[in-house]
Amino acid sequence: MVKTLYIIILLLVSIVGCSNQEGEQVNIEFENKLIVEKHTGTECQYVQIKEITERETVDIVYKIFKNARWEGASDKSTYPDFRINDNYAIWILLPDNRIKMRIESLDKNTFLSEKDSKTLYKIMTDEKLVDYIH
Repeated sequence: MVKTLYIIILLLVSIVGCSNQEGEQVNIEFENKLIVEKHTGTECQYVQIKEITERETVDIVYKIFKNARWEGASDKSTYPDFRINDNYAIWILLPDNRIKMRIESLDKNTFLSEKDSKTLYKIMTDEKLVDYIH
């Protein structure tokens, strides 16, 4: 009986511990268009590469943002590779083919799954993530 109770408590603790490590969902402010800017390689200079106004595409991007698990932001040592609407900072992580994102206004960051990273990159640039060169 004690052994069974111990196992149940251990399982509950591990489930709660795992769910706490996943981060949190945050309220994302929806905007009707997305302005995508790419870092030029010079200090904090960016150039607009795309304006996305198609509702279906905007919805896909915000769904990715909404479903991400966000945590407190960490280092800000390098300039983001891309920005969206001056509020979302985006770094391309190679060779992992993943994206790290930060919501500037909330000071939260996340690492997108490889699938979501590829989808977001394709929407932002019309290119495949594996073709990205710094």
